[in-house]
Amino acid sequence: MLFQVGIVVSIIVVALAIYFLLNRNGRQNLLDKDAERFARLLITEIKLVETYKVQRGLKNSNLYDSLRDEIEEARKKYRKRIRANNSEHYFEDALVEVLADGDKSKLGFKYNQTLK
Repeated sequence: MLFQVGIVVSIIVVALAIYFLLNRNGRQNLLDKDAERFARLLITEIKLVETYKVQRGLKNSNLYDSLRDEIEEARKKYRKRIRANNSEHYFEDALVEVLADGDKSKLGFKYNQTLK
């Protein structure tokens, strides 16, 4: 029995070693996933709490204008927790995918102007 446990533990250790050797960016991948999940969480919260503003913004194609305060507050929270310089795109992706239902134009003209 003890021998079998030792074999299982050895297999797990070898598998983990191979995984981390083959995937040297393992830590970065975890950080990226965390950044992506947190961005989606923040934007989903806006979508759930501000249902009326979201519906109005989608209808009028001005989500950013309708929800500017909420979006910028979420962006501050995101930047405070996710400090990596190259992770801002996860927040922007979540805005488009979650809030604007995949249609960037629904965010409106003012949003596109803030990106320039």
